[in-house]
Amino acid sequence: MIVFVPRLSTANVGRALLLGYLAFCFLYLGAAALPLRARLALEPSALDAAIPFVGWTIWVYITQFVLTPAAIVLARDDADRTRTFYSMLLATCVAATVFMLWPTGLERPQAPSSGLTGMAWAALYFTDTPGNCLPSLHVALASLAGAALWRRGWRAAALAWPALIALSTLTTKQHVAWDVAGGLALAAAAWIATPRLFRHERAQPARHAARA
Repeated sequence: MIVFVPRLSTANVGRALLLGYLAFCFLYLGAAALPLRARLALEPSALDAAIPFVGWTIWVYITQFVLTPAAIVLARDDADRTRTFYSMLLATCVAATVFMLWPTGLERPQAPSSGLTGMAWAALYFTDTPGNCLPSLHVALASLAGAALWRRGWRAAALAWPALIALSTLTTKQHVAWDVAGGLALAAAAWIATPRLFRHERAQPARHAARA
């Protein structure tokens, strides 16, 4: 099934980001509120046990909320901007479906409570859910943003920033290693599937636009 969608451009990207964020909140939080079975508590692996809890890496973790919109805005062209946006939306829809059908969760660690870092943790715990673990949507969206930056030519940022975010999901104990692997797989599937599932109008050449 092919879905026809609006093309993103610099003219409408702000509106698209707002609608996309609202859709993300609805799908992500809605899936956590409406599980179709009892939530499965994930057991950390030996790798997870070897990774220490590092409270200050919450700051790395929350940079995902900068990376994802920045990658859309700064994409190489409108085609990449459109593909990145809809691949993130597709990944969110797939993840929300999994979260409802097979809900998972983790016990939250005792987080720092003082200073700015404590405030960051309090805000995260207030707005986020201890569920929705596998696959890690945090990792999936960061990886898709990295794909856009890679195509933009910013190779170092494309590799390092999503990698640090993925590591921070483990050092903040918001996810386990299998969640990260699931997030990477989800990102790859969404990036490949998006141009096959979504169609948008092509930009008109300048000479044609001038005649219109």
